[in-house]
Amino acid sequence: MRQTLPSSDILMGRRTLRQLAERLELVEDLWRTVLRSECPPDQAERLLKLKQLCDEEETSKEIIRLIVEMDLAEAIAAARAFSLYFQLVNILEQHIEEDRYLATMAHGEEDNDPLENPFTPHLASHDEPATFQRLFRRLRSLNVPPGLLEPLLRDLDVRLVFTAHPTEIVRHTVRHKQRRVANLIQKLEGCDRGFGPIEDRQVLRQQLEEEIRLWWRTDELHQFKPSVLDEVDYALHYFQQVLFQAMPLLNERIRKALALSYPNVTPPEDGFCTFGSWVGSDRDGNPSVTPDITWRTACFQRRLMLERYISAVAQLKDQLSISMQWSQVSGALLESLEMDRLRFPDIYERLAARYRLEPYRLKLCYILERLKLTQHRNGLLAEAGWEAPSENNEPAPGIGNLGVTPELHYRSYLDFRSDLELIRTSLQGTQLSCEPLQRLLSQVQIFGFTLASLDIRQESSRHSEALTELSCYLQLPITYDAMDEAQRVQWLLQELQTRRPLIPTGPHWSAATAETFAVFRMLERLQQEFGNRICRTYVISMCHSQSDLLEVLVLAKEAGLVDPVEGSTRLQVVPLFETVEDLRCASEVMAALFQTPFYQRLLQHEEIPLQEVMLGYSDSNKDSGFLSSNWEIHRAQMSLQSLCSSHQVGLRIFHGRGGSVSRGGGPAYQAILAQPSGTLSGRIKITEQGEVLASKYALPELALYNLETVTTAVLQNSLLGTDLDETESWNQLMERLAICSRRHYRALVHENPDLVDFFEQVTPIEEISKLQISSRPARRKRGGRDLSALRAIPWVFGWTQSRFLLPSWFGVGAAIRDELDNDPAQMEMLRVLYQRWPFFRMLISKVEMTLAKVDLDLAHHYVQALGSPESREAFESIFEQISNEYQLTKELVLEISGHRRLLDGDPGLQQSVELRNRTIVPLGFLQVALLRRLRNQHRQPPMNESEATDNRTYSRSELLRGALLTINGIAAGLRNTG
Repeated sequence: MRQTLPSSDILMGRRTLRQLAERLELVEDLWRTVLRSECPPDQAERLLKLKQLCDEEETSKEIIRLIVEMDLAEAIAAARAFSLYFQLVNILEQHIEEDRYLATMAHGEEDNDPLENPFTPHLASHDEPATFQRLFRRLRSLNVPPGLLEPLLRDLDVRLVFTAHPTEIVRHTVRHKQRRVANLIQKLEGCDRGFGPIEDRQVLRQQLEEEIRLWWRTDELHQFKPSVLDEVDYALHYFQQVLFQAMPLLNERIRKALALSYPNVTPPEDGFCTFGSWVGSDRDGNPSVTPDITWRTACFQRRLMLERYISAVAQLKDQLSISMQWSQVSGALLESLEMDRLRFPDIYERLAARYRLEPYRLKLCYILERLKLTQHRNGLLAEAGWEAPSENNEPAPGIGNLGVTPELHYRSYLDFRSDLELIRTSLQGTQLSCEPLQRLLSQVQIFGFTLASLDIRQESSRHSEALTELSCYLQLPITYDAMDEAQRVQWLLQELQTRRPLIPTGPHWSAATAETFAVFRMLERLQQEFGNRICRTYVISMCHSQSDLLEVLVLAKEAGLVDPVEGSTRLQVVPLFETVEDLRCASEVMAALFQTPFYQRLLQHEEIPLQEVMLGYSDSNKDSGFLSSNWEIHRAQMSLQSLCSSHQVGLRIFHGRGGSVSRGGGPAYQAILAQPSGTLSGRIKITEQGEVLASKYALPELALYNLETVTTAVLQNSLLGTDLDETESWNQLMERLAICSRRHYRALVHENPDLVDFFEQVTPIEEISKLQISSRPARRKRGGRDLSALRAIPWVFGWTQSRFLLPSWFGVGAAIRDELDNDPAQMEMLRVLYQRWPFFRMLISKVEMTLAKVDLDLAHHYVQALGSPESREAFESIFEQISNEYQLTKELVLEISGHRRLLDGDPGLQQSVELRNRTIVPLGFLQVALLRRLRNQHRQPPMNESEATDNRTYSRSELLRGALLTINGIAAGLRNTG
């Protein structure tokens, strides 16, 4: 059975193919021109010959011959050249995605099948994400009542959390250059479409060449290991450059689209989509994230927002030149001006005469002054640190010298918003509106003074170790580490419900325990200064039991964040279940908490009882493989939703997605549609990590496209209301597949004694750890030479570089084959699941996309060239297992999907992957050649050692540099790291 694409998808695929072919010609011409201008003539021609060979069949031997003839300088030039090529192609594809989005917006998104039910089964096979306009029109055609849509929009809550996981391999210096190149390409394409004088084309072309040449002469490698505050700066870059201006546009688009199909439905609040951050607050395994760093991060974020607001208010002051001679002003605004006159007599004396008849300008001058005082105070707080006394006690050093009373600065963004709303209300009273003012109010609602909420994350054992040390000091009859789970829960609940302090202030604790205690005191001080919005969430990684959550609550109570009398908390404790065993026990752990009267009181004290639970993709995948991990997460969600519903508690699932498929990555739209029906209810929280930030948020329209389609997917899933996820026979089938897949995956990865050596020798994992791309270590602190010590990101990174991509597919084929061996008729059932069940379709589609990126011929070259002679037989046996499983998985995925070739369902992606697969081959051979020489000895002869005419030798640092450049290039080519 062959899969037939909807006609709209076929047309979109053809358009994408045509755009890619047309624009690729420009990129390749620019690339050739730059190489010929920047490299010696002979070298440039060999590099171009290398690229030409990529487009020919059966040329591996010729490619290897050219690489063997290169010295190190030319090898480095080749690595840089192909890295540049792929990054230019990435810019090209981002523009195509952006253009597709703009085209749908401009042409009203004509729907070819408006009467077709988009939910079942058609939605499962509709791969094109829907924008607001298309979604609301479909809902109207299906007669979805306004009364069903309105409450969903009212409670809509989309949260995107930026993280600093070490997968962003490109320097931000290079990112800036990429943005300039992207802008110039966009202008050049505009000229080609007739949007500018033809003579501008030559000027733009010349500017492009110059910009790429500057890029060529810029070092691609990070010069130093970034500090945590460097990472904060990197992450905030996307807010500064794109998101601050994009978010009000997102709000405008949902309002306009809603008005077309549901004119009487109230749009969601401006803050329906907000941001969080782990950058500067995620301390799990990162000793560099201290309480002081988190405090400075919060001050950094507030500084950025205040700078933006000061600029926006200054522009408003220029615009709102309305005179009282020609327009009335509300009494409330005039009263506020009188209050401002008393608070700021100096400003009144200086400006009252100038703005005597321009009340809006005078009001905005007072607002500007308050913002500047808030900014000045924020700088003093950043310098003083979190341990400086607060104003509730005595002023922090320097803060009392402002010469003003505390009321003069804005203590909260709500006060700032109130002042702006006074102006808007007064304008509306005279039938005036001001778009920049409305945009600013939207930004204030979304970002406040905090920009993004900081989530604290820490590993569960840190809390239990601190309580063990405390229990030893207090000489409890049984120390905390000696208690069983029931004893721990009993003791923790007892401590939670007493006002008596538990932690004495005098003792000197170990460094780890002192920091654990300090984090909670810093959190209390943070909320006191910035409000609860700055940090409301504490994520417990490696959460196993009820006591793991209660420990955090006890420590929070000691800092004043939990009130034992009122039964209230200012801190949401979020368990992160990440291993398969923990995912299976998640609902049991939460059920025990929900049945605890004190925990019930904490939840019921909230305006809306809500439990947030985080599910981890990375460790469950590393533990059990792709299929097992995804099924366990899916099943855990269904179980948690059932539990929360029975206790009348709302559930917000926090998805710890990474960039790669094996860590939950892939198209967000399809992934959200594949969530179990009934588990979203308009709420979702998702991590955005590493290179994903650049691919989604580097360009304004791309950012809007991502934000819009994520939101429509949440709305669409929340309205599905199907029972597909509860189909017992489907769930039983998935359970069997997951069990078999896990067994097969673990047999290779965890039970084969040679696998660790195989991974360390035939992938560049050792060299990846030397990339200066993260403040966090690649291995956990307990790190030995086993997989448990290695973090999930470098685990995926290594397999990706050597073109195995094993964590994203291994075990799937064996599980399906086992099922078919028992009952061949199950193939028809699997095809039905692919057609009708979004979860299963998403699963198979991700595997299909990953299989298309695998290159086993190149991977085998890594095995043969980098494996030690004594391990040759064992390594060949492992490779044979991987190869057999690949062929089996590919064959079965094609049979299930009905495709003749991998990715037949997405021609644009298919062409992109094929282009990258063939062009990336030289980088793989280059990487192997450099790794082999780097690992064999401390100082190496030239790469063309057999024909060398000089006696040069290369240091390890030179060879390492070459190897790291190939890692950069392959990461750019695959658009994936970890």
